[in-house]
Amino acid sequence: MGGVTRAAERLHVSQPAITAAIQNLEDELGLLLLSRGGRTLVPTLDGEAFLARCDGILTEVEGLTADFQARSQRRSTLSVGVPPMVAFFLFPKIFAEFTGSCPEVHIRLTEAGSDTARDMVRAGQLDLAIIAVGETPPAALAAHPLMRMSMMYCTGYGTPMAGREKAELREIAMAPLILFTSGYYHQTLLQTRFRDAGLTPNVLFYSNQLLTIKSFVRQNLAGAFLLPQVIEPGENIIALPVDPPLPLNIAVVWRRDVFLTREIRQFIHFMRTRFE
Repeated sequence: MGGVTRAAERLHVSQPAITAAIQNLEDELGLLLLSRGGRTLVPTLDGEAFLARCDGILTEVEGLTADFQARSQRRSTLSVGVPPMVAFFLFPKIFAEFTGSCPEVHIRLTEAGSDTARDMVRAGQLDLAIIAVGETPPAALAAHPLMRMSMMYCTGYGTPMAGREKAELREIAMAPLILFTSGYYHQTLLQTRFRDAGLTPNVLFYSNQLLTIKSFVRQNLAGAFLLPQVIEPGENIIALPVDPPLPLNIAVVWRRDVFLTREIRQFIHFMRTRFE
């Protein structure tokens, strides 16, 4: 076990303090824990049993501390889902402003379609999501509306539609079209609109890559339904209003039935204040 001198050096206390602490512990327990023979201290049988119990307690305390420190670190991470178009034009501003005001919170971003992100929030895989929604909040979720906008039909300058003031769904259905893959709210909306109009769109292919879609549009190879906010100056892409319009709401959503951590509450408060 080593002597009092080594223990005092290791604990950075005086030798008399170590001796007094041992004596007080023995008095409190009514047991002799150490056999004092010569210059060494040797545990008695009671001392060995006491030491074994202490080792277990210290291990448990260390594990408890590590566990709750890990919990604290997890709580300081906020998982947020956003679809590609929202990630492109809106989320960078939100990210910069929120992390500027709450630097202790780390945001883990997951890019997914609105419907997919919605389901991930429901399943507890995401804390929140900023997604496109309909007129009512998705089931089992709370929502705060941020903005309302309309999908536009985007085409290149070299297509027959380029000179139009608006694009009708019947004309759009006859031209090559790129649609987002399943899991996107506006994709579901478009499928419903085409079906209700008795139209079958001429889909060239499906993609969830915004840059790929814009590249095909820019080169006059296909049209696409995009938010006008993702079209940048000089991209040679025209955004036409759709007839009839394709409105959608952008909202932040979270689960109703769970305890909201401090970080989630901070983010919701920030979004409500930012978009009031």
